[in-house]
Amino acid sequence: MCGIFGFAGNRYDAKEADLSSMQKSLAHRGPDHFDFFTFTASQDFEVNFGHVRLSIIDTSNAGSQPMHSHSGRYVIVFNGEIYNFLDIKAEIKSKKPEIKWNSNSDTEVLLAGIELFGLNECISKLVGMFAFALLDKESQKVFLVRDRIGEKPLYYGYQKDQFIFSSEIKAFEAHSKFEKKINTQAAVGFLLRSCVPQSLSIYQNVNKVAPGKILEFTFEDIEQKLQPTEFTYWSLKDIVHKNQNSFKGTYEEAINTLENILIRSVQNQSISDVPLGAFLSGGIDSSLVCALYKKHVNSNLFTFTIGMPEPGKNEAVHAEKVANTIGTMHEAKYLNTEEIISRVDEIINYWDEPFADSSQIPTFFVSELAKKRITVSLSGDGADEFGYGYTDYPIYKQYKGLNLISRLGIKRLLSIIGNNIPGITRNNRFKKISNFAYLLNLLRSNNLNEIHAKWRNKFREEELPLKTKYIKEQDKFLNVEDLGFDYAGYYDALAYLPDDIMVKVDRAAMAVSLESRAPFLDHRVIEFLISLPMEYKYENGISKKILKDILYKYVPKDIIDRPKQGFSIPLTEWLRTELKDWAFKIINSIPPDSTFWNKNTVLKIWNEHQNLSKDHTEQLWNIIVLENFFKKRDINFN
Repeated sequence: MCGIFGFAGNRYDAKEADLSSMQKSLAHRGPDHFDFFTFTASQDFEVNFGHVRLSIIDTSNAGSQPMHSHSGRYVIVFNGEIYNFLDIKAEIKSKKPEIKWNSNSDTEVLLAGIELFGLNECISKLVGMFAFALLDKESQKVFLVRDRIGEKPLYYGYQKDQFIFSSEIKAFEAHSKFEKKINTQAAVGFLLRSCVPQSLSIYQNVNKVAPGKILEFTFEDIEQKLQPTEFTYWSLKDIVHKNQNSFKGTYEEAINTLENILIRSVQNQSISDVPLGAFLSGGIDSSLVCALYKKHVNSNLFTFTIGMPEPGKNEAVHAEKVANTIGTMHEAKYLNTEEIISRVDEIINYWDEPFADSSQIPTFFVSELAKKRITVSLSGDGADEFGYGYTDYPIYKQYKGLNLISRLGIKRLLSIIGNNIPGITRNNRFKKISNFAYLLNLLRSNNLNEIHAKWRNKFREEELPLKTKYIKEQDKFLNVEDLGFDYAGYYDALAYLPDDIMVKVDRAAMAVSLESRAPFLDHRVIEFLISLPMEYKYENGISKKILKDILYKYVPKDIIDRPKQGFSIPLTEWLRTELKDWAFKIINSIPPDSTFWNKNTVLKIWNEHQNLSKDHTEQLWNIIVLENFFKKRDINFN
């Protein structure tokens, strides 16, 4: 796990200062080593690569980056892990035994594979999580590549005369050519989904590389500020259309096959030259990962959980029961309200874009706890999306005959009934960004009943839901008529998983220099789960049916069976009590003439929340987080 960054374009005098500033901004991602490389293509054009390293595989200096290929043609800066690198290395050795290896790192194997097989074929062989930049000196090209699901982040964009890329936007902000201009569409997208959606970023001219994509920039493209050539090497859409319901075996055969695939994934992801452990909530997903590790890796395992200070939110007792059953070295930290409140402002600013999934707070604390003993942690992320696990999925069964637009429209309308400002809610993940100017008008409106009426009329006028560029881009991913109601999980895998869950886990863990790995996101696990009939995953009110039946082989059913709780904090009450002063200071500082907010509307929903007449928790939290982001960066909308 590391941080990567770089820039290319016209040569200029402040290059060294920018490399140093970008490195410092990402030091938390790689505290063990950093270095830079400059390739001078011509008198006027340079490519600069930088890397900060968290040493996991081959912790010696031989694994440091930027790394050059054996021939010298390629240079790479790489973030992530290739779990099957030893298999690829063996294949390379069989074809080119004369290679003299300089390290035991997966990065060197990746470079050798690119030289031997070519970039596209090599990537198709990879099992792992990764984001990397590759310089091809011979063809004078720069490639940006991101893993299949989007576990690792990668941003890019043009700023003045420079093309910049980085693992986090913090490094853009550290560059002297960066222009701090807010992308208003992204800001409204955040208000709808509590995270900045898909390829957008909170800043203009900064975008994300999409999961499963290769972006190719020629030096000429960069000089002329042209968009890259984009290649897809793995597509969830294609996998779904090809594999959905393709498994024809019995349920018992499916259990055995999936268990073996999961065992292989856990074993592969347990390769590490530094201490490894796991997050353990006591739920289905993390319990299964830990149980498989203990049985089939046959090694000691540190496990970690967080106890919350509110009854009904505390999973620590369940995690302890699972830990005792499977035999892990378990550690729990019971948070107190004072500790959490004192660090809220610090924690939410570890995210370099507005991010309002409040489970980021306990995720940070469990990462901080784990880092005291380990450097790599396994997690259960990804099981819900592909195992049909979220509690709202069964709702969609009644909409089985509806198409995408109808289903998402109904979901939106249902949310309007229960919310005063429509669309600003984390739990409603099936949301699309409407025309941002219209939404800004809604947020500035003083008449909330009128908002509801206008919103409903807008749906009628524009055929559910509103069709913007963002909606059209989303609708290209999957054709729901071909997928049945199981589509809900695939939509989450395309949007909620990379935009929210992976961002949450990556930033929380990397803030304390911890690598997090997710065995359920091995693409072989995903592809097999997609192939299973729905009744193997959800039947008679039982979600994640097949995963539960595998887990029952390792952990007694009575320890596991209980309602899904999630990983949340008592934010509703805290906004009325402990967090009230901090939150109100942010809200009350909104300028009366702000072009982004109508302060009277914001204060109205604040007062309704305070006097208990309505619950505006998620609407208020999104507003607070976004406005706090603006203030931390001295951005004014007036």
